Amino acid sequence: MIRYLNTRYVHGGRGPDEYDCWGLVRAVRSEIFGLPELPSHADVPPPDKRRMTELCADIQECAHLVECEPKEGAIATAWAGRLCVHVGILVVADSRPWILETDEPTGPTLTPIRTFESRFSRVVYYD
Repeated sequence: MIRYLNTRYVHGGRGPDEYDCWGLVRAVRSEIFGLPELPSHADVPPPDKRRMTELCADIQECAHLVECEPKEGAIATAWAGRLCVHVGILVVADSRPWILETDEPTGPTLTPIRTFESRFSRVVYYD
């Protein structure tokens, strides 16, 4: 986990030292949880929220993701109205649940779930 906290945020980053929010979620799901790798979509700029929302629906279908309660390894999709504007992943560190996320200008952080959820109109978890 610490390895990811020592990376930096870069639009389209897919690792191993630079990630955007989707790149970080992909890497953690695959490398920490051993789940199949999700599509890259590195060509979609994070500021393009409409395209990001379309990809969220596509990925749910192709990866057979289903909505779930918050649990370790779940993707946290963050919404502003009808647009998916950010993603993170639920991890457990020091026996506490956190959302591991990255964004500019903060870079990667472990955010308490309630704090993460309070920043958006809704958060939907997928596994």
